[in-house]
Amino acid sequence: MSNAEKKLEASSTAPPPPSPPWVELPAEITIDILQRLGTIEILESAQRVCSTWWKVCHDPAMWRVIDLKRVVCRSKLAYVLEKICRLAVRRSQGQTFKISIDNFGNERLLSYIASRSSQLRHLRLVKCYNRLSGGLASAAKNFPFLEALHIYFTSITKDDIEIVGRSCPLLKSFVLHASPFDKVRTPPSQDNDKSVAIARCMRGLRHLALIENNLTNEGLQAILDGCPHLESLDLRCCCCIDLEGDLGRRCSQQVVDLKKPSDSTCDYEFDCKIRHYRSFEDYCRSRFSNYNPSIVGDIHEYDYYF
Repeated sequence: MSNAEKKLEASSTAPPPPSPPWVELPAEITIDILQRLGTIEILESAQRVCSTWWKVCHDPAMWRVIDLKRVVCRSKLAYVLEKICRLAVRRSQGQTFKISIDNFGNERLLSYIASRSSQLRHLRLVKCYNRLSGGLASAAKNFPFLEALHIYFTSITKDDIEIVGRSCPLLKSFVLHASPFDKVRTPPSQDNDKSVAIARCMRGLRHLALIENNLTNEGLQAILDGCPHLESLDLRCCCCIDLEGDLGRRCSQQVVDLKKPSDSTCDYEFDCKIRHYRSFEDYCRSRFSNYNPSIVGDIHEYDYYF
């Protein structure tokens, strides 16, 4: 018998190679393991490892949490990231309860999520800047079970806050870290309007963070009056607030976990500090060494990293 015939006979009679050990794990354990990778890693890598993982990655339970945090994005990648997010939402078949989106996102995507994620409990939006255009208010009407809304470096209006508060009666945690544009363009009176909207429409809040916002003592007073159940309040880098007098004492008495405007941000996930800008032009000069007011339109929102 020739060598080729011997190899052929051996290959036809030998048992197949053993299955990888992870194939024997229960589906719920495999889901728990793979979810630690993040949405992009699951879709681009994990689901291609074997047929078992492919099947698990198509299970709606896999997409109860959609994690797109800390995604570094330039404008040419935003469309790809939006497609990834839409695919994950579609696979969830309405079971998603937590979504985190960093460095991309717009009104269209938020509308898509709202139409397919009525069970959503937690929504985090980071650096969407000015691209929501009222989309948050429209989406909130489809999130009756929302308990936490965390917004960082993204502009929203007083009307957005009011509609979210009325549409999401279970909301317990609200974070609004001011957009870089708001910090230099929004006068304290408008931030006080947002504070009044929070006090009037989010009365059930337990946790509130208003980081780097321009609200004054007037806005803070409204929040303390309107949100009697607050357990934590984060006012770090809110440079227009003065807590030296009676208002400061009331904050300390009413709120268990109080972070004052001057408190350290070393444990905070983003870089922030008290900044005083005289104008938007002053802000741009501090961020861009080659800033030229005559070509300000060439500075794109995707190029802002903080």
